[in-house]
Amino acid sequence: MPSTEGRAPDPRPARTRAAIFAAARDLSATDGEVTVNALAQRAGVSRAAFYSHFSGLDDLMAAILGTMFDLQLERAQKLAAEGRGIQELVQSAAATMVAYVDRHQAFLRGGLEWKFSHRTYLILVTTLSDLHVVALEHLGDKVPAHLPLQQTARFFAGGSLDVLAQWLVESEEDARAGKEVDSFHLTVALLRLLPSWYTGLQPEDPIPEDLVDGDLFADSLDTED
Repeated sequence: MPSTEGRAPDPRPARTRAAIFAAARDLSATDGEVTVNALAQRAGVSRAAFYSHFSGLDDLMAAILGTMFDLQLERAQKLAAEGRGIQELVQSAAATMVAYVDRHQAFLRGGLEWKFSHRTYLILVTTLSDLHVVALEHLGDKVPAHLPLQQTARFFAGGSLDVLAQWLVESEEDARAGKEVDSFHLTVALLRLLPSWYTGLQPEDPIPEDLVDGDLFADSLDTED
């Protein structure tokens, strides 16, 4: 049998996933109904190919939004390597999440209409709350002693996702009218809603405007097709 050692990885699975991501983005952004059949047809793949990568729409949406959490983690690792404090990482994580939602707002707005189960939402809350747990653990004594860590992290995660979803709904009319939708106030809202002992920002403190590294988005959803 010929050896496979040293062979380049097969690019086809990555291309298939990219085509499915692009199909999901395009169908959602253009008000097309998102079903497995529609996705497969738009992506130019078979249903079997779709199911070889994703178990269904729940799994696909979780994978797509998982890129947002990957970007948060990547940015946090860069800042940590620079010696930044955990509260600066919290600020950056919130801003990175808003920037991702802003960049993919048409897709995500359409994604709110997907026929997927509540399980996807719970997966997203759990994934985001895990990131909050790490931050809370690093803060140590700065976290009020009466707060249960896991529940606090889940509260922050669920609240943040709800604020983001509400912004997508409220900004839809302006976006469809071709108006520029400003998302910086959304970053401000998230950081003001989180407690100051967590963000390191007092009510009178200005919100830093350089919290997001634009280079993080080079491999984000809109370049995967």
